[in-house]
Amino acid sequence: MTEAGRVTLDLGQIEARVSNLRAGGAAVALGSFGVTATSVLYALSPPAAALPAQPFDQALALAGAVAGARTMFAAGTVGIFSDIVMAVGALLVALDLARRGRSLAVAGWIAILLSIVVLVDAIVGFVLGPVAELKDGAGAFTAFKRLFDVLFLLGTAAFGAGAMLALTNEMRSAVPIVSKPVAIAGALTGMAGVLAAGACLAGFPLEQAVGISIGLGSAVFVAIGAQIMLRPQ
Repeated sequence: MTEAGRVTLDLGQIEARVSNLRAGGAAVALGSFGVTATSVLYALSPPAAALPAQPFDQALALAGAVAGARTMFAAGTVGIFSDIVMAVGALLVALDLARRGRSLAVAGWIAILLSIVVLVDAIVGFVLGPVAELKDGAGAFTAFKRLFDVLFLLGTAAFGAGAMLALTNEMRSAVPIVSKPVAIAGALTGMAGVLAAGACLAGFPLEQAVGISIGLGSAVFVAIGAQIMLRPQ
């Protein structure tokens, strides 16, 4: 009878070190890619239901929510998970920047984090469509749609302001974690989001500009996350 040799694996000798910055960059890139996909799905949904329309037309929004229920469900499902991943990434990047003493950039990334944790995509994907299909759901639909509109616009403004603050600080940093051209692109899309969201809150019909700014901003943040992840440690 033979005795099988025993193989001992000492996990303590195999230690993978991943910095907050690298992990955060990977999460930001992955989450932003998901948000970009979500923006495409929003674009394929009826605008009156999936965007904060000004002025608000209840009948048009109800019809849009029923007609676009499947696309809105897909957008909401992709969006909520992407938001969670991106929020984790923003937090990790902020923690690393705090360690470096870059308080303005930290404030910007925290604003980005706060804009994401509202999870407005859950309302689009799991609330508006089902409520719109209720026989007597017009009043509840209007309330949820109004809530979505305000949260969507506030989130866009917070994300844009955070991007402007974090990335303009990045441009002036002696040891930047993002290249200047990408930082400029991100700051400009952030500014566009702030202006468009502010205009919508003031009653101007610029919801399409809000949607475009989010789509472009999330695409730029894929590049930002990738640069942070691949930056030499």
